Amino acid sequence: MTTTYANAANWLVQADKLANSGLTTVNGGKDPGAGYGKAIYGDFCIMMPAAYSLVRNRNIRHHETISKDGCWVHYVEGKRLDLKDTQFFWGSAAIAQSDHTLLHEDKSKKAELALESILADLAVLNIPNGMKLEISLSNHNPQRWAEEIKRRVQGTHTFQHKHPVTREIVTKTVSIVVTGIYPEGFGSIAYCLFGEPTLTLEESEIAIALDIGSSTWLGTVFNGNGAVIDQHLIEGGCGKLHSMVAEALDKRNDPISLITKDVKHSPTLVNRGILEGTFTYGGNHLTGKNFEQEYSQCLDSWWSTRIEKFANFVTSGNYLDRAKYLVAWGGGVALPVVDQNLADLGFVVLENPQFINAFGLKLLTEISTGV
Repeated sequence: MTTTYANAANWLVQADKLANSGLTTVNGGKDPGAGYGKAIYGDFCIMMPAAYSLVRNRNIRHHETISKDGCWVHYVEGKRLDLKDTQFFWGSAAIAQSDHTLLHEDKSKKAELALESILADLAVLNIPNGMKLEISLSNHNPQRWAEEIKRRVQGTHTFQHKHPVTREIVTKTVSIVVTGIYPEGFGSIAYCLFGEPTLTLEESEIAIALDIGSSTWLGTVFNGNGAVIDQHLIEGGCGKLHSMVAEALDKRNDPISLITKDVKHSPTLVNRGILEGTFTYGGNHLTGKNFEQEYSQCLDSWWSTRIEKFANFVTSGNYLDRAKYLVAWGGGVALPVVDQNLADLGFVVLENPQFINAFGLKLLTEISTGV
């Protein structure tokens, strides 16, 4: 049974359990994502905002923080001599800093900060000291970045983080072996065909996948061997929808909105309201407002524009009539209404869609290590 940290109410119990599990070797898969990084380590899933911020003022003690979706990490020593004694925030802890970097704004950061991303995951998971991690990762351009990622990630690393339960600073050493760097989405195909087979495809048959992520929609045509036949990228993923809703809230003219008319609404808080299922912006009586109507209106425009482009791709390439399956994955697949729209069009909507690529990457790690 895989435990999902992203929405785990008993995160602290799980963190304590993992630290005392006695595990010495763990297989994993890391999907750096755009808005959120997703990963599987052993039986645990974790998802955090893909955001980084360097700690510049070490005299402020509040930087020693940890939660289920953000943390502080101190790289003590190890193979990465360039990181020696570096401290950084990751996830929600980074977003709270004014000078944070969002990885989706510069795709090279997904490679350059690959190790920092993994160490942040391991801090939140509270891994046992001395553990060996064997892991596969995905990247948008493996030809360009694979060797660089492997050079930055592989090796022995000693780091510190705040213990989730005791709140003390603890020191951990991890040995990381990179078993593969794969194109984005390759893990999803592997999971569907060879993991817990959702699709039964002969070598000559094809399926069409739609991956709705934070930055893009990606259409992929693949066959029963897992070979990619064609792909089409459509700009404007979930992040665009969140921005559209935020801009619609900016234009409200009700009394409460007029009080805060000079405050630009945050797409991040819109996303939070969607994830929590409340469709409420903000957490207090002054800023709190329901945006279900704005969501519905913006969703119609966002969805219709992009699904038309996707339809043009699959029909112009003569793929639609030949496809045995339409399958959907990615975090955007689980958005309210979107999941039903996809089901109505005949898509197979996978469970835990945002983690499918990471599941498949972990499977590829297991195959390469003979597990």
